[in-house]
Amino acid sequence: MPPRWPRTTPSRLACLGWWSRCRPKPADDFSRQPLFPFQQETTMTRDSHFSAGRRRLLQTAGAGAAVLGAPALVFSQASAPIKLGTLLPRQGPFALQGEAASLGIKIALDQANNQVLGRPIQLVAYDEPNPLGAQQNMQKLIQEDKVSAVIGGSNSATGLAIASTAASGKMPTIISAALAREITGKNCNRYVFRNNATPMVYAKLVSRELLRTGKRWYFLVGAYAYGQEAYQMLKKELEAAGGTDLGVDSAAVGTTDFSSIILKIRQARPDAVALGIAGTDLTAFLKQYNEFGLRGRIPLASLTVADEDIWSQNGLSGIMGKYWHFNNPNNGPAERAFNEAVRKIKGTPASASMAQGWVCMNMILAAIAKEKSTDAAAIVRGLETVRPAHVPGYFRDWDHQFITRLPVARVRDNVTDRYDALEILNADMKMADFEALYGTKEEIGCSMGGL
Repeated sequence: MPPRWPRTTPSRLACLGWWSRCRPKPADDFSRQPLFPFQQETTMTRDSHFSAGRRRLLQTAGAGAAVLGAPALVFSQASAPIKLGTLLPRQGPFALQGEAASLGIKIALDQANNQVLGRPIQLVAYDEPNPLGAQQNMQKLIQEDKVSAVIGGSNSATGLAIASTAASGKMPTIISAALAREITGKNCNRYVFRNNATPMVYAKLVSRELLRTGKRWYFLVGAYAYGQEAYQMLKKELEAAGGTDLGVDSAAVGTTDFSSIILKIRQARPDAVALGIAGTDLTAFLKQYNEFGLRGRIPLASLTVADEDIWSQNGLSGIMGKYWHFNNPNNGPAERAFNEAVRKIKGTPASASMAQGWVCMNMILAAIAKEKSTDAAAIVRGLETVRPAHVPGYFRDWDHQFITRLPVARVRDNVTDRYDALEILNADMKMADFEALYGTKEEIGCSMGGL
């Protein structure tokens, strides 16, 4: 039943402004008109101008406005953008990978028409210059920008910092590229997921191929979490096969001169050199290794590489673990379409770093769509259970490790196209074989908490 309006005159109703039969009276200076209809009258004395009838009119009008405004508020919330955050490097040795991952994220959003649940996506992007800077920017995404989920972590140092902040802030986060085992191992958390594999997985895959060249290895690894773990895992595989560790050198991030290390390698005369370095460190080493004339004489194997690091190289050689490869015969239709989208934009094939960004964003969108919610706990549940047909893998629910088919590649003997220099060595491996490589609960050591 409609409310019974107080008896009043049309001139009084005109000041309400929302009744179609009445209009506000014109004024010479609109800036001096009251913001609300009764603002002038409520400043007058109650005895002279604020009758009981008018008070009832105000109360009734306020109730009507509240009823009319509620649907508008719900509509506004339902159509508001969904904020998603990224923390990817814009400077330093991993800047190229950060740029590539950002492109993969953009393509994933473009393919989804930049929306999920009928709401537009607003991307909030920050740098991850170092562990402290990454942690501070992660806090900003959580506390100030109020994002619903985050993608980031190009290396183990920043990845561990981001994961720690995500856990304490209960922010659904996918660590896109960092390999440190703690992320999904002893430091695992319900809100943290990891896209890339651990050194243990890559070591098992790469060692299978490298052991065919011989069992006397020299190691060059990074002087940080990923590098040290790479050494431990590769050495474990070597010793299990009865091989010999001829020596190890560790290089700090940003190393540009590897001449002294290369001289030691040449003197040791190993059957192979096993590498656990990345970014511009790997680029600099490969260049100098060729300059010293060791290419083709002492085989190389890199635990994992980014395409951005090798596409700029001439005279590339060796065996390499990869997250993804554009011409892997196991790629599905969606992956091939993604590669073509990159070619249209860049004129080059899609890189593994681009694929990492593309996969991470697709998984977040799929999780939100599955749960029909942007609530943090709902997104976590979605990531744990969703199996998108167009994404080449899934998150294991008990440690949040992404399970996918990792290619191992070898540089072709005759390279005519620098973007197509690699051939896949393990294309015949089944998904079940890969799943076994990712480790058991006892090996991983993850004890997942609740939400």
